[in-house]
Amino acid sequence: MKHLVIIGVGGFAREVFRYSMASRGYGEEWILKGFLDGDVVLPDYEYEKLELPLLGNVDDYELQPDDVFICAIADSLVRKRLTDKIRQKGGHFINIISTSAIIHGNVRMGEGNIVCPFVNINDRSVVGDFVIFNVRSGIGHDSQVGSYTSFMGGAGLCGYAKIGKNSFMATYSVALPHSQIGDGCYIGAGSIVFKRVKDGQKVFGNPAMPI
Repeated sequence: MKHLVIIGVGGFAREVFRYSMASRGYGEEWILKGFLDGDVVLPDYEYEKLELPLLGNVDDYELQPDDVFICAIADSLVRKRLTDKIRQKGGHFINIISTSAIIHGNVRMGEGNIVCPFVNINDRSVVGDFVIFNVRSGIGHDSQVGSYTSFMGGAGLCGYAKIGKNSFMATYSVALPHSQIGDGCYIGAGSIVFKRVKDGQKVFGNPAMPI
């Protein structure tokens, strides 16, 4: 039996703690062990909300043979920085997939992904590593998602749409079929992407325009 360590101590980490107990593999392949702080110290009241032990921080933590990890931090750059540190120590990341999520059997998915309740990942889609799909988000058939990208609640890609790495789709933002979003992009809440968003752009509105 593996022991899951959640990297992060903020609000989303506490959400993932709850989701993980209704995820595939819980109690059969792994159980929960505790939280691991990042490299930024939060206010004391955040730590008081944790319902599992705080095991230390990413820099100082000594990995155990039965440890597996998930990083529950929405900021893609912070997520990459912390997961790189654990990988350099030889740590292994698993996918947390809610039992209520629908993932088609021919989807290709990397490691360290978080798939929250009521997410849909459709036919022949490709998902990289360390992607977050928050509640009721999803991607259509033949779509592609780069590593370290985050989908907030209700956000999604339609069929054949693509989004690069380290990008962020805020709540209820949508990329229409065949549209393309580059690396390091920010798609504002409720925005609709019709065609293309260039690398590093921050867009908002319907249609989504640079701001």
